[in-house]
Amino acid sequence: MPVGTVISRRTAAVLILILLGGIALAWVFLGSGGPMEVEAARITRGALEVALPVEGIFETRAVELAFEIPGRLAAVSVAEGDAVFAGQRLAWLETAELAAAVEQAAAAAQAARSEVARAGAAVEAARQQAVQAQAAYGAALANLRQLRAGARVEELRQAEAAAAAAASALEQARRNLATTEQLFSQGAVAQSQVDAARAQYQTAEAQYRQAAAQLQAVRAGARPEAVEAAEQQAAQARAAAQAARVNIGQAEAVLQAARANALQTEATLRAARARMARAYLTAPFDGVVSRIFLTAGSPVGPGVPVITLVSREGWVTAEVDESDIDEVRLGQQARITADAYPGLTLTGRVTRIGSAVEIRGGTRIVRVRVDPDRPSGMRAGTSVDVSIIRSRLPGVLLVPIDAVQPGEDGLHYVFVVEAGLLRRRQIRLGERNEVAAEVVAGLREGDLVALGDPAALQEGMRVRVRLAP
Repeated sequence: MPVGTVISRRTAAVLILILLGGIALAWVFLGSGGPMEVEAARITRGALEVALPVEGIFETRAVELAFEIPGRLAAVSVAEGDAVFAGQRLAWLETAELAAAVEQAAAAAQAARSEVARAGAAVEAARQQAVQAQAAYGAALANLRQLRAGARVEELRQAEAAAAAAASALEQARRNLATTEQLFSQGAVAQSQVDAARAQYQTAEAQYRQAAAQLQAVRAGARPEAVEAAEQQAAQARAAAQAARVNIGQAEAVLQAARANALQTEATLRAARARMARAYLTAPFDGVVSRIFLTAGSPVGPGVPVITLVSREGWVTAEVDESDIDEVRLGQQARITADAYPGLTLTGRVTRIGSAVEIRGGTRIVRVRVDPDRPSGMRAGTSVDVSIIRSRLPGVLLVPIDAVQPGEDGLHYVFVVEAGLLRRRQIRLGERNEVAAEVVAGLREGDLVALGDPAALQEGMRVRVRLAP
């Protein structure tokens, strides 16, 4: 191979390497001097929520359901994960013996109620008998008093009048008989007329004797044997009235005993029904079945957990630093988010502020309860972020918090995009939250500020803007 040819090839290789290096340098030079793409946002006006960010735990009501009586598990009507409502039957024991006890107690209670009804009727009958006996006693006593007092003036006058009337009728009959006999002796009347007049006379005479006897009896008063008989009747009537009153007391005692027995049987029935009710497990609140421990057919003892039920509603227990607790008030609104539930944001209110300071991990905190406005479906124990809204500032100039850079001098700065170049500008901030801050001075509405890593941004850097969503 000729020497000149070899030199020429080496020279060509060197030239190629020099050319490639030049191209690389040119690429590096051109690349580093071109505009860098940055994400930017415009300064706008809007409402700023000033919040106190704290951490918390989502808690919920949970209960382990167990029977209060022993037995054998007959059925479980739900499965783990099922949603249930308050009062829903979830599981129950075999109830044959309990049902028989309820029926027996119900029959005894019904019999006791019937006995009360019968005893009540007996009391009413005894009272009526007492009334009648008392009335009979009163009548007998009145009769006795009348006999002892003798005839009344009206009775005596009536007897005298009757006797006078009978005497007058007798005198009239006597005259009529005498006249008729005289006429018969003269042949003016028949014998039959004389007989009729005599019969009339005899009748009037008998009536007169009766009236006279009656008048004599009235004037003489009651006989001793009649008064004695009336006294005996009054004594018997009084004894009957007293006996009737005693019967009332006895009947009322029977009624009271029947009522007491009825109350006892009713109590026994309620106890049997209550024991029957304890054979069923029902949901004490709306919730979700978290765990089932036993299956049908298993023997169960009192207090042995069968089902765990958790509420679908819950609350957040937030831990607020002791130095911030003065900013928390009852009724304040709050936002609740959780890493375990991305995209879910709940609203709620502060419903309770702890009265004691606790030490957690060397930090002095106060427990604050926040109740969400709606059920969340979060699992108990979920870690959450809570923003307790302290105030809302409407119509303020807002800058994204990602655009703000703290300076070593305690001031704040942003990079403003002007004519494709970054310009570092000092700003003054007011209130802020975890997303945006109020601009008091240094920016105007419509300004474009760069976002992102402050170390990658420099004064005078050429940039190409990509607006943040």
